[in-house]
Amino acid sequence: MIIIVGLILLVVFTVRIRSVLRATGATRWARAAVTLFLATCTLYAWGLFHVLGGGLRRDKTCEFFEGAGYVPGEARESLLPLSSTCDAHHDMVPGYVNPGLAVLCAATLAAVAAAVTLAVRGPRPPGSR
Repeated sequence: MIIIVGLILLVVFTVRIRSVLRATGATRWARAAVTLFLATCTLYAWGLFHVLGGGLRRDKTCEFFEGAGYVPGEARESLLPLSSTCDAHHDMVPGYVNPGLAVLCAATLAAVAAAVTLAVRGPRPPGSR
């Protein structure tokens, strides 16, 4: 199931990236912002899947899939930053999720700022650099 969803997302992102490359000016940056936003949502959903334990109880997830013991007093969950701990030292969310979310959010905001700047400034006349 995860492989099918991954392949669908790959096709969607490929189409989005082609759309970004064909556009010019503010439209290019707006399309890039939408694509980056979709990538951010996808990565957050992947991390959230790990927080929720794939639909299993947290103690079972910790024991069977993560190989760590579940300690109820030390277990914590957080939605921002994404975290779901089995004990004080073991987090079920992969280490690349939160830094990836930070980078994608920053890139999305930069693309939105570029799109707004170019849209407000308007097109430049030819040869006015």
